[in-house]
Amino acid sequence: MNRFFIPALLFLGSLSAYGAEGVRALPDTAEAMGLAGGRFILLDDASVARTNPASLTRIHDTMYQVTYQAWHGKTDYSRPNGVTDSMVVPWKHTGSLYIAHPLNDTMTAGLGVSAPFGVSINWPRLGAFRYTGAYDATLQTAAINPSLGLKINDEISIGFGLDIYRSKLRLEQRFPWAAVPPAAARPDGDAIFDGSGWGLGGYVGVNFDLGDRHHIAIVGRLPVSVDYKGRFSVTNVPAGFPFAPFSHFRSEIEHPGSIGVGYGYDVSEKLSIAFDFEWIQNSLHDDVPLNIGVNQAMLAGTNALPLNWDDSVSMGFGFEYQASDQWTIRGGYLYSDNPGNQTTYNPSLPTDDRHILSAGVSYTWGLNTIDFAYTRLLMDASNIQGNVQPAFNGSYAYDWNILTVSYQRRF
Repeated sequence: MNRFFIPALLFLGSLSAYGAEGVRALPDTAEAMGLAGGRFILLDDASVARTNPASLTRIHDTMYQVTYQAWHGKTDYSRPNGVTDSMVVPWKHTGSLYIAHPLNDTMTAGLGVSAPFGVSINWPRLGAFRYTGAYDATLQTAAINPSLGLKINDEISIGFGLDIYRSKLRLEQRFPWAAVPPAAARPDGDAIFDGSGWGLGGYVGVNFDLGDRHHIAIVGRLPVSVDYKGRFSVTNVPAGFPFAPFSHFRSEIEHPGSIGVGYGYDVSEKLSIAFDFEWIQNSLHDDVPLNIGVNQAMLAGTNALPLNWDDSVSMGFGFEYQASDQWTIRGGYLYSDNPGNQTTYNPSLPTDDRHILSAGVSYTWGLNTIDFAYTRLLMDASNIQGNVQPAFNGSYAYDWNILTVSYQRRF
C-alpha cells in the first residue's frame, strides 16, 4: 500500500512551501503588481499595511482599496513513453481589501484582508496521476493584517503589523483498493484530507530617506505556524479491512520568515526606480507531520514527510513614471527562486524558477484611482528525474498570465 498512498501525501509537504518562492502568491494590488520587483520602497497604496507598514506614514488621507485578481494558466505533462496530461480548471480568482487611516501627523493605522498563500491545482480525476497524487488540491490562506506606521522624523519611519492567518487544506485522490492484498476486483475509493487552522505572526518595516533622492526600506517577517485539524475520509472500504471510513486529520504547515531590502532612487520629479532583494527561510520546515488517527496504518509507518527544501531568494526592479496629474505608468521585473528539488517535486504544484514581467497603469480623477496591471510568468519546463515517486518523472511545461485591477477611494 505504501507505493500507492504515500506519494499522494507528499503533496501535503509541498503545500507547506506555499510560503516559498516556488509557489508564494505575488503582490496582490495592481500597483504592487505593476512595480513587480520594486515594491518595498515605491509602493504607496493602502496595501503597504501588509507589504511594508513603515510606508503607511506616506498616506495622509483615509484610503479604502479593493482588488480583484484573475490568474489563467496551465500545466502540461508528458513522459517519454507518450503518456500526457494537462491541468484542468485554468482560471483562478483572488482579491484583497485594505484600509489606511491617519491617526495624527505621525501615526497611520492600516488593516488588510488578503490571500498571501494559497494554491488550487486540479488534474483530471482519472488522469495520469489518479493513484499517485491529488487530483484536487486546495490550500486557502486568508491573512488579516492590522498594522501601524510611525514617523520618527523626516528621515526615518517604522511600522509594525500582525499576521493573523486562517487556513484551510483539502486534498482529494483516488485510492486503488483492488491493489491491496489479497488482490481482488474492488471499486476504487476517494481519499480526502480536510482540515483548517489558525496561525499568528508579526512583521516590521523601516524606511530611511537619505537626502532628497535616495530611499531604503527594510522589512522583516516572522514565520507563521498553522496547525490543521479536521477529518480524513475514504470511500468504498472493503468489508473486513481494518480501516474506518472516517478519522481525524492533523498536520502542520509553517510559512517561513523572510527579510527584504529595497532601494529607491528618484531620477526626477516624475520618474522613480527601485530594486528589491528578499531572502525566504524555506529550510526552516524540514518535514510535515501526518496524523489520521485510527487509519494511521494506511500510511505504512510514515508519520512525517521529509521536504529537503532550501532557502530561496527573489530579486528584481520596478519603475514609476508620473505622466500627468491623472496618469501613472509602471513596469517591473522579478526573479523568484525555486527552493524545491527533483526528488520531492509534485505535479500538484507548478513550481520552478519564475521570471515575472509586469506592466501597469493608474488613472486618478478627484479622490478616486483605478489601477490595472498585466503580469506574465515565464517558467522553464521542469524535466524531473529521480523522483521518490517514479510516476512523477517527466517533463512539465507551464503557462501563466495574471490580470489585476484595483480601485481606491480617499476621504
